[in-house]
Amino acid sequence: MLKNILDNPVTLTDTYNLSHHRLKVNSDWEISHIYNRKAGMILYGLREIVQSILSIQITKAHVEEAERCAKRMGLIFPTKLFLRVVEECNGYAPISIETLPEGMWCPVGTPFAQIRNTKAGFGELVTWWEANFLKAYFPSNCATEAFHIRTYLEQKKALYGFDDSFFRRVHSYGFRAHRSLEDAYWAGSAWNLSLHQTDDFHTSRHTPHAVLGGVSAQSHKVTQQFDNEYDSFIHAIDVTYQDGQKVVALLIDTYDANRVIRECLPSLGRYAKDRGIRIAMRPDSGDVIEQAIEIYQVAKANDLLDTVSAFIGEGMSFEVMKRYDAILEARGIPLNFVAYGIGSGFYQHMNRDTLGWAMKTAYSNGKDRMKFGMVPLKRSIPGEVKVVNLAGHLVVETVDESEREGLYEVIYHHNGVGTPSIQIADEAHWKEVRDRIQQQTANQAHIILSTAIQHKIDQFAHQYLESRYPYDLAPALTREA
Repeated sequence: MLKNILDNPVTLTDTYNLSHHRLKVNSDWEISHIYNRKAGMILYGLREIVQSILSIQITKAHVEEAERCAKRMGLIFPTKLFLRVVEECNGYAPISIETLPEGMWCPVGTPFAQIRNTKAGFGELVTWWEANFLKAYFPSNCATEAFHIRTYLEQKKALYGFDDSFFRRVHSYGFRAHRSLEDAYWAGSAWNLSLHQTDDFHTSRHTPHAVLGGVSAQSHKVTQQFDNEYDSFIHAIDVTYQDGQKVVALLIDTYDANRVIRECLPSLGRYAKDRGIRIAMRPDSGDVIEQAIEIYQVAKANDLLDTVSAFIGEGMSFEVMKRYDAILEARGIPLNFVAYGIGSGFYQHMNRDTLGWAMKTAYSNGKDRMKFGMVPLKRSIPGEVKVVNLAGHLVVETVDESEREGLYEVIYHHNGVGTPSIQIADEAHWKEVRDRIQQQTANQAHIILSTAIQHKIDQFAHQYLESRYPYDLAPALTREA
């Protein structure tokens, strides 16, 4: 059952991992990196995912259950390896995980995480939870999208001289559209890192340091209580006034949005203006951007621009938002007249390949290793590394190449004795991430490799091109036949 999904941490892996302890010739010491190979990003969520899994103490019962599950699938579980974890390491994985600080901009190709084992013979554990660590692509994707939206708003704000209220024109409307509560948590908390207005009420308790706001708004079920929609609008304005609030969103397409705009809006606007209430007219079906433009025209003609605005929440995404803004600009309509509610369009285009997350071996069987494939995008970096800030750019160096301080921070470390050291992803950590994001730019598109790293890669290329397969199996097979 879903509620038991974290009950046994040793089963949280891919089935092919079960065979690697037999297929390898040496698992004494290993190092792996995790990269974003396709797009730059804001790193977010990896620390909490690591914490949620590796903080669980592995027991003999866990190992025995995993062994039974493997047998049911016709597989061989590395029972001896995990019994050693239980008996020699107090039930915790003897590995170390270091990452770049969350909230940092990671250019394409950044080894933003480096994982190693801390005790000989446990190299296989370096990648055992790879599939789980890679799931942090989703919160990182969401944090990156929110960062790009914020950057866009900052640019438009500066261009037109708007005040800070301009940042509140974009709302999260995602809660009911999320695929799961876990997605709702990650998408909602990532949104709050850079943006303010949200319909995701639950995030107010997960991110208490966030600057948040919401808006009172009608829904169809509210409008349908009344014999006609005009009465529902008047009632909404009255209640908003009586409760001492200043803004209410009116859903105008329960019956006929065009009729509401043309016949109701002038008198509704004057009624709201007399009470000091701002009304956001919300078209929710049909050609919503044209309806928003007509709302502006009617409001302007009736001297109601200080009282009336438009709010679009239908079919929205960041790309649609930018397209609608371009239409508004072309028609001479101030961008701050129209606000947007972005639902599942905030993240529905995202998958692991959006950022190109992958985990690759950097050291194994006594040597530096790398994936040297036909596609440069999928090549990795060999050996133990550090990431440094050099004149404002992120550069990957070999671990002992210079005296420059590396940016990695250790988020999990266990040397096999006692309990591990784990950096907790708590409320203070979330606030640090938010504050760090506010200092980031996306100016660096690709990671920079140091001369020493590039020399290692060139050596691999040379060795590969000069290598020859030691024998041809075909004659041997023919002789045996």
